[in-house]
Amino acid sequence: MKRMLKFPNAVYKIVRPGKKLAPNEVLFHVPLWHNKVQIKNYLEEIYNVEIDRVDTAVQLGKSKQVRTRRMRTPLTVKAPDVKKAYVTLRNQTFSYPNLDA
Repeated sequence: MKRMLKFPNAVYKIVRPGKKLAPNEVLFHVPLWHNKVQIKNYLEEIYNVEIDRVDTAVQLGKSKQVRTRRMRTPLTVKAPDVKKAYVTLRNQTFSYPNLDA
């Protein structure tokens, strides 16, 4: 029986982290509703890599108050929340592409 992917609209984005990671670790922005098992299965199926471990963290979006001349009460605007997945590859190294060239 062939396995089917059940997340056709899921967007996984590779992100260059602000901190130094291990050479076999990659940072992804993933949908909020995906859990660690779904992330691991999705990446193994799409990219054909062996994954050792997946760690996730939800970064809450910042909120700020916007005030205009016409409004008496300030309007609160919130940035969207982001779920980060730190994926550790098994027996492989990853290097981010050089986009400065």
